[in-house]
Parts: sequence; structure tokens; C-alpha cells
Amino acid sequence: MIKSFYKSYVFWLTLAAFIFGVLCRFEWVLWAQGFAQFSWDNELMISTNDGYAFAEGARDMLAGFHQPNDLSFYGSPLSALSAFIVSITGFKLESVMIYLSTALSPFIVLPLVLVCRDLGVARAGVVAAFIAVVANSYYNRTMAGYYDTDMLTIVLPCFVLWGLVRLVLRLRFGSLIASLAMLANMWWYPSSINLNLAFLALFALFVLIYRRRESEGYFAISLMLIALCAFSEFLRLGFILLLCVAVQIRPELLERRVILWGLCVVCVLLFGFFGGFNPFWFNLKFYIFRDLAESSGQDFYFFNVNQTIMESNTPPLDLFAQRISSSVAVFVASVLGYAIACFRYRALLFALPMLALGFLALKGGLRFTIYAVPVMALGFGFFLDFLALRLGAFLSSKSLRNSRKLKLIFLAILLFSLFVGVWILGDFAKFSLHFWVVAAVFGLLCIFVFYFYKPQQWLIFAFASLAIMPSLAHIYVYKPFSVFAASEVRVLNELKNIAGREDYALAWWDYGYAIRFYSDVKTLIDGGKHLGADNFAVSLALSSPQSIAANIARLEVEYTERGFNKKRPTSSNLGWMMKDYNASDVNEFLFSLNDESFKTPEPSRDVYFVLPDRMHGILSVVSKFSNLDLRDGKSYGDGVFISSESFSRDGDIIRLGGGELVIDLGLGRISYGGEGYDINTYFTTSYENGKLKVSSAWMNSSAELFVIFMNDYGRFLIMDSKSFASSYIQLFVLENYDKKLFEPVILDPAMKVYKIKK
Repeated sequence: MIKSFYKSYVFWLTLAAFIFGVLCRFEWVLWAQGFAQFSWDNELMISTNDGYAFAEGARDMLAGFHQPNDLSFYGSPLSALSAFIVSITGFKLESVMIYLSTALSPFIVLPLVLVCRDLGVARAGVVAAFIAVVANSYYNRTMAGYYDTDMLTIVLPCFVLWGLVRLVLRLRFGSLIASLAMLANMWWYPSSINLNLAFLALFALFVLIYRRRESEGYFAISLMLIALCAFSEFLRLGFILLLCVAVQIRPELLERRVILWGLCVVCVLLFGFFGGFNPFWFNLKFYIFRDLAESSGQDFYFFNVNQTIMESNTPPLDLFAQRISSSVAVFVASVLGYAIACFRYRALLFALPMLALGFLALKGGLRFTIYAVPVMALGFGFFLDFLALRLGAFLSSKSLRNSRKLKLIFLAILLFSLFVGVWILGDFAKFSLHFWVVAAVFGLLCIFVFYFYKPQQWLIFAFASLAIMPSLAHIYVYKPFSVFAASEVRVLNELKNIAGREDYALAWWDYGYAIRFYSDVKTLIDGGKHLGADNFAVSLALSSPQSIAANIARLEVEYTERGFNKKRPTSSNLGWMMKDYNASDVNEFLFSLNDESFKTPEPSRDVYFVLPDRMHGILSVVSKFSNLDLRDGKSYGDGVFISSESFSRDGDIIRLGGGELVIDLGLGRISYGGEGYDINTYFTTSYENGKLKVSSAWMNSSAELFVIFMNDYGRFLIMDSKSFASSYIQLFVLENYDKKLFEPVILDPAMKVYKIKK
């Protein structure tokens, strides 16, 4: 019995890798529970903005309805899965949002081990499982609290890879596994069409070169094409199962070329008819051919949002390697290992689409690195296996195989490696108890393998343990905050009791999903709707004077609603407005919005400006979307807006940041880089008994710069006159609202809400 247990070590080590991944993801939970601001209604809040889109969809599915045109993700796969779990378990939706990724994302270990087991090198798969499940970018996007589709976006393509490997090796159910995994991946994450097409194209090329006379390859291509067609998932599943059953009952059908080729042609036509290639061209344009401006088709050139998304920025090479393999050394070994593996097992070439998509991060941004994680993990596993084979003869010699002294030496090396690895990566005293529990579990696992199994495994696990150390250190230090703090959610919850479900909250797209979830109102833009044409009106409202802000907000809301009910005469709301107001020049039309007497449409619902304090950090980015000439897309130039919470003060002399920027209140000047600039007015804001008090000191009325010291926030703001006049500064920072245009609804230091009167 004990012998049979040892023979099944792959199963137990795979299970251990899964548990290891789960335990590591609890590090953030244990840390976040120590901060009251990260919890609401006795539940932790998620750390990803997009997660609230699926949370809203799940909430609406549990309620059984949602408002027309509210952009709810009602019926989306993650929303449906979450609602299903809540309905059968009785868990709170907020709990499912926090822990679902912790339960699902570690399943990446399974296809990695299965691929290597079918290739006859299961131990390489076990190493890959431990490496991938905690790799930096995979952990970042699948940790507890990261409620998003990423929890299965990489797992399902790895199952596709497993199916393709089985097809090359002529193992049973390869075509069924690959096609069902593609179908599941398309259902879970429709944007995976590009990756699945690459898998399919590579397999088709393989069939045409190596197995063009065999019918099984063409049949598998047909099944995968069905899986990728854009019609009902249930119909596609039915067709795939029906064809597989038919071939099982009548295998001679595959020998009839007319039937086989006819099936392939029909599947290709179905795929093209349902627009299978359209998403490919859209993503290629958005991520690869990135222009600064984007045309709406109405001679308007809007700012391209892709220029402002941090995750789409091109990373440096060392960061790129660390995101994929947690360290540069492991990354280099992984590249070598994958190259060696492809020479030995050509089936692993089918991982190239995932690897290519991961390396696309060098052009398209950090968000893509996650796709290379499992492939590079496999590469590292094969690299260690290669080393073990080269040293195996020596370690497995008869004189050494049963040497208790040798085992003790290797055990000492392992423990010393663990100790040195952790010592180098961080201070012992700062590591949490949970971190040490995880490290101890992994250490005991290594000791088990060292003591009971073959010497080759000793070597593999010694290097694997060191390779995982950077990942554990990253997990310990990577602690993202929740999207909103409890103080902000309290405001949104209060707004929910004031506003109606048909009312609109005007806020920047970063906060759109969370506002809809907590306030149950509509928004103009969010994490999925934020192209330049969408963002323009909201940017203009937040970064312009109050008269323009109120007018454009009312116009955008009413024309957005009109667009739901009838066909738009133009491709953008702005073009539609200009047509109705008989305006031919866009700049003249926008200038006319500065007139308080501008006639806006009759209001059909209330519009609320939701202004979080945290938005001050991105105000300069927000303004970029409206600070340009729409006729040619050229920017008017960046204004001045500086926010600093790092400063020192000595009387009238204030030094910001590292001291390069100096404010001299006595002289009324700002010094920077050897140049001096006059200050127009110096403001100080502070709260007394819950009310904002603003004091001002005029210095030079002809100067362009304004300085605001937000005493309760410990923050200095320096800005030009345009930023000073913006609705965000006037409404949030100074509470200087135009009583004819705005009405304060909630004035909380963390977030302020105003309702427009137009």
C-alpha cells in the first residue's frame, strides 16, 4: 500500500501545488483584515475596478432584473457563476467576490502536470505547477480580492494546450478536450478568440505538413471551428458532442473524404459568417497600431485611452522577466528549457501562441505577461529535468543510491538554500506568520521528496525551492488597496438612498463600475466603455468651469439616453448635438457651452457629479481627453497641476518632494529649476465641526499659478488658472459651487456629490 502511495507521487504533488497556491493567496486576506477602511458591511472589498462590473451583474441576477440600458453585466459568465454559488451556498456575494479567484486560479497546476505526464516527464510538470501558481503576474491578477475573469483566462488555454498535445501524441479524446476547452474559453472570455485562432492555425499547419493524409486532424479542426463560432454555446456543445458520438459509433465516416471536407468547409463558412475575424482586427489596431488620436468617423479626433492605461505601457526588460518568472535568472533558465523541450517534444510548439502573446507585452503592455507564465514555467521544469538527467547517472549510482549520508547532505543543502534565499530576499522580522506557514509547508514537502524519492528529485526540488523564493517575497510585499475605502463606500451607499436607478452619476471611468454597484445608478463611462469619444464629455465636465460642466453633463446624459431608443444620425453624441444645434464648427459649439443661458434639453432624470478625493492624483490625465483640438487631434499643451503630500515647512518657506520645488509665501513666488514664478492666490482649507473653511491670501492678480494647502489632507496643490477654474477643484477642493447650476448633496471629506440643476 505504501509502495503504491509513492508511485502516485505526481497526484499528491499536484494536489500540494494546488494547496500551496491557495495558501499563498490568503496572505493578502490576512493583511487586509487588519485595516477597517478595506471592509464594508463586515466583508473585505475587492481590489480591482473591473470586478465591480461582474459584481453588479451578479447582484442583478440574484435580484432577477436590471434597468434597461444600465450597462449591467447581467448574464455574463463570471456574474452567472457568482450568482449560482451564492444561490446554492447562501454565501454573501461580497465573500464570493473575495475568495472565488483563490479557489479557481490554482487549477492552473492541473493542465501543466497533465501535459508533462502525457509527454512522460511528469516531474517537469510538477515544478512548472509550483512556479506558475505563484508567478508575479499570475498572482497579481488572480490573488484574493482580484475578482475578474483572469482567474480562468489562463487556466482554460492551458487545457487547450493539453488537448493539442494529446492530438499530436495520438492519445484518446485529444480533439474533444481541445474543442471543449476552446468552447469553455470562448464562453468565459470572448476576447480569447485571437489566442484560440492562433492555436487552431498552428494545429492546421501541423496537420497539413505532417498528417495531411490522416482524417483525425481535419476532424479536430472542424470541432475547434465549431467551438469558435459566435452562436449559442449550448448549440455548439451539442454539435461537438453529436459529432464525437457519431465518429465513435461509425468510425468509417472519417474515411469518407467528401464528408470530411464538406464538414470542414461548412465550419469555416459558419465561423466567417458569424464574424469570427472581427475581434482580431480590433485588438490588433488597439494594442499594436496605437495612434495618439482616434477618429470617430465625424471628423473628430479624440484622445486614445490606451495612452493612459498603465498596464498597456511598454515595460523594461528586467520587469518583463520578473512579471513572467519572478526573477531574471529563472526567466533565462525558462527560455533555455523551453527551447530544449521543443527540440525533444515538438508538441510543445503549440504553446507558442501563448508565449507570443506574453511577449507581446514588450509592445502592448504589462497586461499580456500573464499569458507567458505557464509556458515559461514549463520551460523551467524542463530545464531542471535536463539538469537532472545529466547528473542522474552520478546520483543514481549503486554506491550512492542508498547512501544515508548523501541524503543528509542534500537535506542540509535544501534547508540552507531555503534559509539563504529568504534571508537575501527580506528581513525575517517583517514576514507575517502566514508567510512562514506557507514556507514551512513547502519546506516539509521538499523534505518529503528528498527523503523518500529518487536522487534526481532531490536536485530538482533544491533548485525549484530557490526559484520560488522571489515569488514568495513578491507575495509578501504586494499588497494592493481596495478600490474604494469604507468612507467612500459610505457616501455611495448614501447616494443609493437619494438617487433613482434611472439617474446618472458623472465620474471618471476608473470609478464607474464601483459607483454602479454601490449606488445602483447609471454611469456614462466605465472600465469597458472609455474610448476617447466616450471620455471626452466627462473629461470636459470635470476639467472645465462650472457652466460648461453643467451644460455638457446634461447634454451627454440626454443624448446617451436618446441613442438607446432611436438610431443615431451620427457616430458620436457630439456630432449629434452639433447637428441639432445647427453648429458647423466644433470649437465654436464647445465655447458656446460656457454661457449659462445655453439651452439644454429638458431633463429626463437627475445627474450627480461624484467627486472622490482620490481623483486629484489623476486630474492631469483626465484633462488630456478634452484638452485637444478635435479637428486634428493635436493637444493644446499640458497645463500645470502638481499634487504633493511630501513637504517640509520652515516659516514661510515650503519645500515639496525632494526640495527642488520651493514655495516662498513671503515673496509670493515659486522656485523650480532656477526659475521663479509668481503666485496669484494662496488658499488654505480645513474642516471645523464637519464644515469646510477656506481662507485665501491674494498675492499677484496677474500671476497664473494658484497654491492650495489642504490642511486636513496634508497636501499641497499647485496649478495654473485653467486647472483652478475646473469644476473638480471648485466643487471638491473649495466647495465654491454656482448655486444656479449645482446643489450639494453629500459633502464628505472622502467624496463629494453634487446634483446639477439644469
